[in-house]
Parts: sequence; C-alpha cells; structure tokens
Amino acid sequence: MIISEQQVELISPNPAAFKTGKALSARDKWQTMAKSDRAIWGEIKGSGKNPYQAQVDLSSLAFKCSCPSRQFPCKHNIGLMLLYVSSPNEFTLTSEEPDWVKAWLDKRQTKVSKPETVERTANEQEKRDKAKGKTQEDRFNSVKAGAAELELWLKDLIRIGILELPNKPASDFTRIAARMVDAKAPGLANWVKLLGSLDFSSSTEWQSEALTIISKLFLLISTFNNYDNLSPIWQTTVKNLVGWNQSPKELIASSDAETISDKWLVVGQIVETTDNDIITQKNYLVGCESNRSALILNFITKYSTIENPILPGSIVNAELAFFPSALPLRAAIKESHSVDSLLEQQPSALISWKEAFNNQTEQQRINPWLAETFVIVDDLRLTKSDSQWLAYDNEMHYVPVAPQLDLQKIMKWLVISGNRKMQVACILKNEVIIPLGLFENNQYITL
Repeated sequence: MIISEQQVELISPNPAAFKTGKALSARDKWQTMAKSDRAIWGEIKGSGKNPYQAQVDLSSLAFKCSCPSRQFPCKHNIGLMLLYVSSPNEFTLTSEEPDWVKAWLDKRQTKVSKPETVERTANEQEKRDKAKGKTQEDRFNSVKAGAAELELWLKDLIRIGILELPNKPASDFTRIAARMVDAKAPGLANWVKLLGSLDFSSSTEWQSEALTIISKLFLLISTFNNYDNLSPIWQTTVKNLVGWNQSPKELIASSDAETISDKWLVVGQIVETTDNDIITQKNYLVGCESNRSALILNFITKYSTIENPILPGSIVNAELAFFPSALPLRAAIKESHSVDSLLEQQPSALISWKEAFNNQTEQQRINPWLAETFVIVDDLRLTKSDSQWLAYDNEMHYVPVAPQLDLQKIMKWLVISGNRKMQVACILKNEVIIPLGLFENNQYITL
C-alpha cells in the first residue's frame, strides 16, 4: 500500500498530533525500522526504560504502539508513517517479522477470517428472540407516542404561522428535541434541531428552508404512522430515518445483505461533530467498475477510536455490504483484500449540472428525505462572483460552492487545474456543492 503525507494528515486525530508526529519522522529519531509485505514497524526512544514499539498494518491501515497515549494513531505511528512516505528505502525489507509484530498481525488476520460466533441452545435462542421482540415493541410504542407529541407541536407552529418562528425561544426547540431523544427517536430530534438552527436574521431564505423541514418532518411522521401498510424495505427505511440504529456487525453476518465486490475509490471524507461530542466520519466511495456510490460511517467518541481508518484518495479492493433501504447507500466493509493508490479505471461521470440535478431529483423521488447526493461531473471550472465561488460546466450553468468550504481547498483546485476544465467529485447539498477531489490522467487528487 502506498500512502502520502496528505493522507497521514487526514487520519491524524488533530493538527497538533500531526505536527508532533512530523517532528518524529527524522531517521535519527528511530533506533530500528523495518518492513514486510504486511506491515512497517520501528522502535523509538521514549520517556521509559524501553523504547516504544510502533507498528502499522499496511493491508488495512491499522495501528499499534506500546506508548501510553490514548490518541489514535499516536504521534509515534504518525512519525513512522511519515518517515516511510519520505524514505521508504530506509526500512529494511524482511520476511522475518519480530514476535511483537507477528503476533499482532496474526491476531488481526484471524479475527478477520474467523469472526466470533456464539453458540446457543434452542431454548436460549428462543428466550433471546422473545426478549428482543419485547424490547422492540416497547421502543416502537415509545417512538409512536413521541411522534404524536411532535405532530401536535408542528401543528401549533403552522397554526401560529411560520413568520413567528424567529420569536420562538431556542429553549423550545431544545425541549422538544430532548423529548424525541427520550422517546428513542433521535432521527426526529435531528430534524427539530435543524429547524431551530436556521439563521432567522440573515434573510428571507429561512422561510422556504423552514417550510421544507416542516413538510419533510410531517411526511416522515405520517409515513411512520402508516408503518403496518408499508413494504418490508420501506418499514426498514422509515425506522432508520426515525432513529433505529443499524449494526454493521449484524449486516456483515447477514446472508441476505446486498454485497458488491469492486475496487472502491475513496473520493472524500467529511467529519462532523454532534452536540454530545460524537464525531461522525463520513467516507464517500465509488466503485470503479460498478459505478455504485457508497457511504461508510465511522463514529468516534473520547472513549473510542477507529480501528481501521479509511484513507481518502486510496482504492480499496473490497466487498461492501449495503444496509437495506429504499435507496441503498450506506455500507460496511465485509472483506478487504488490498489497498492501492493507483487508479486503473475511472468511474463514469455526468456531463453537466443539468444531468447531476436530474440524478438528484430521481433519488429524492425515491427517498424524499435524502439530504445530499454524491456526483462526479465532467468539465467544471471555477469562477468568482463578488465573494461567492461558483463551479460552472460546458453549458455555462453554475452551482455555488459551499460558503463554509476551506479557502485552501479552493486555492488547491485552482492551482492543480490552472482553471482548466476538470472532472470533479462533489457532494450536492442544499443547492450548493462541497468539492471532494479532482480527476486528471487517471489520477484522483483529494482536495
């Protein structure tokens, strides 16, 4: 697997960790360095009597270090990877891995090839299924009661008038969102939070945005109330929208899951932080042969880390399992064979913004609650109107670039392209785009 400094920076837990790790990427900092077909490893002097032992599994990009740091990857792993990026020939190639490396790699390989299974007697399984069914029934009734309360609250909003929304105290949105969480419907809570987070002072645009949110929320509640009449796939879809969790482990173990094997290009990664300090890492992938889009979510808290991070710009030769949905997009890696950096075949692209928005409209027809769509569009250029950056196509149709986008990414796009027409991977959301990367000469460059 080939990694770059930019990719190491992307998977670093924070800028400070990357900076500290970079300071440890000098050859004279390390006592030993070596590599095999599976991994790289090294020993570096620390504060203790014995050197710290850092190792990186190159097949699936996993990390381990004997230091006491709770960051993941730690500064020693970062330094080791950066040294490997800059000076791969400094690492002694060997087929004999030291015991501390071999034991860890073998354990990881066994864990992947032989997932844990729990054997239960028929009686134990019956009791487990019965308890699970009772829990699901109780939760369904709780969500139903919460949805009824939310519906009354929304009807009050409409009765008073949307123009009165700016006069509503923030505590009212917070209260009803908390009630939805208590009712075990976090999906409904998120819609309420979105409504309360609108900028009521900037312009009149908030009115159409508020009406859209309220309409979609009403539709979701009505659909949930009609649950018994829905098809099985729509029952699953609506439950997920309301807030039922999807378990990647159960999905991977399921023989009914839709699976696709392909070389998956990781086109981009967006990190979002929620109110309760849960970090959501959204990884966008596209199949080079199937042209299928996929979204892999990783959740990070201060008590947990990502065991197998995904590198933007890499190509993962893997089998993905897709969560059941009316519009399947979210997936989990069922089996990963290798990770590459060379793009042998580019995914197909749309020829214009018109085609991109037609594609989005079709997806929203299937799932009206869809918040964003991933697209690859041909021949885009950047221009600027006043303070707003715009991306325009061959037909001179343009879409605004998200105002909150880091200006460095805009500059990188301009520097790489020289403002030539380029094929761009991006997210369409709220009528603006979030560019993720550029294609050029069978290469993909992340922004």
